[in-house]
Amino acid sequence: MTNTASGLKLEPDMIPKLRRAFENAIQQLQPALGQAQSAQLAAPAMKDQASVDFQTAFNKSAVQGPDSAAESLKAFHQRLQGVVQQLGAIQQAYNNHDTELAQNLSSQLEH
Repeated sequence: MTNTASGLKLEPDMIPKLRRAFENAIQQLQPALGQAQSAQLAAPAMKDQASVDFQTAFNKSAVQGPDSAAESLKAFHQRLQGVVQQLGAIQQAYNNHDTELAQNLSSQLEH
């Protein structure tokens, strides 16, 4: 892997290893994502207004709303899946190129 002015360049043999690493990250994230999505909203410990306000704010930051921890985990999960798909597409492009190159060389040897 090299870092060029135009971005990151991957050697073809590195792609399956990187893909497995990202797939492992997704697997490790699954339990936390499941817990965040099915989290029970906590009820206030006491019935006073301060406890109710605190618990409402906590629930919002932990589970509800676009800036919640649950939404952040979901967005991270989607990014990881996107990387895995992109690496798969790159690997397929390399495989197709190798196949075409082998076919071209084979046909040249036959003539």
